[in-house]
Amino acid sequence: MKGIVVFLFAVFLMLPRLGDACSMYKLTKNGKTIVGNNEDYTSPNSQFWFEKGSADTYGVMYMGLLDKFAQGAVNEQGLVFDGFWEPYLEVKNTEGKLEIPIQDALKKVMETMSSVEEVQSYLSTVNLNILESGQLVFVDRSGTYLIIEGDSMLSGDEAEKTFSNFYYSQIESIDDVDLQYYQKGNEFIRDTKQAQTMDYCTEAMSNFAQLGIAPTQYTTIYDLQELTIRVHLFHDFSDYVELDLKEELQKGNRHTMIADLFPDGSKGVRHSNKYNNPEHPTLLLEELLSTSELSEQDFLEQGFDYIINELGYEWLNYMKNVDGAIKVFEYGTQLMPNSANLHDSLGEAYFVNNEWDNAITSYEKSLALNPKNENAIEMIARARQQSEQNTSADQ
Repeated sequence: MKGIVVFLFAVFLMLPRLGDACSMYKLTKNGKTIVGNNEDYTSPNSQFWFEKGSADTYGVMYMGLLDKFAQGAVNEQGLVFDGFWEPYLEVKNTEGKLEIPIQDALKKVMETMSSVEEVQSYLSTVNLNILESGQLVFVDRSGTYLIIEGDSMLSGDEAEKTFSNFYYSQIESIDDVDLQYYQKGNEFIRDTKQAQTMDYCTEAMSNFAQLGIAPTQYTTIYDLQELTIRVHLFHDFSDYVELDLKEELQKGNRHTMIADLFPDGSKGVRHSNKYNNPEHPTLLLEELLSTSELSEQDFLEQGFDYIINELGYEWLNYMKNVDGAIKVFEYGTQLMPNSANLHDSLGEAYFVNNEWDNAITSYEKSLALNPKNENAIEMIARARQQSEQNTSADQ
């Protein structure tokens, strides 16, 4: 295999699931807590949104993708959280718990709580079965942390703690964690003298950072006492912007794309522009795969269909560009012609674009590959009905 193939396999094997890795590091010393966080996934379309506090609530800065599903947040009391994708772990303790969407629960936490003790007391009453494939990590300004795995809640106040895509309850030692990027970051921390500065935390997070198909899209460094936030874009640790949380909240409720905080010529902005090219929305993927010899089975086994779906539906549902979505799904079906899922997705994009015959063809291919695809059966009928109505209207 050529070099790019080896590189891609390394990327595939390194991630728990393509597009959903991240890492976090907290350091408390001399009464100051600094937290670093890397967000690693395919899309660079991340944003911050600010919600000003009231007489009864704290102001909060949230962060996430275009769907505005908060992947992390920090409030004006110095409470920060991040979410992590994890391998499946059954959540059993659900009986009698509050049934509330996790985003609503997190909003309540960030708007009304300042300590991990409060968070633990509240979230222990909530049905957290959504965390069967994930966990939450909270850190407050005292340096106390809380790991919520679903059934398990682990807290501590060690001076240093690292977090990533694994369960502390399932390991004897962090040496057992089979994540190369995580171990690289831990090696740096173990072998260097810790400094209670944002610069040191930045250097640590640079060692946790990833490249490739699901790179570190942005890094946030929080000083929980000063409430300053340093932001690095697209694993470029030579440049950053710094935000004062209280000043940002005083500007009122609003949202901003993270890339818009940086100059046009910066590495991260160039990457974002290439990813969001409406004429060629698969350009980045094509460049990475241009010399590869990966088979369709390689792509499917490593979850590359997930990457294609993530990209295609971003164009379809959030950027509202159906032509871009069609190009992405067509590219995916060329790479993986036996993926029933991708043919189904392409059918949906054609359907949204009123291309009834193309939608029928794509759904029929999906159904042939997966005869149990009830969605394809339903959508074929709907597309045929639309096509017949369209024909009748033209006559």
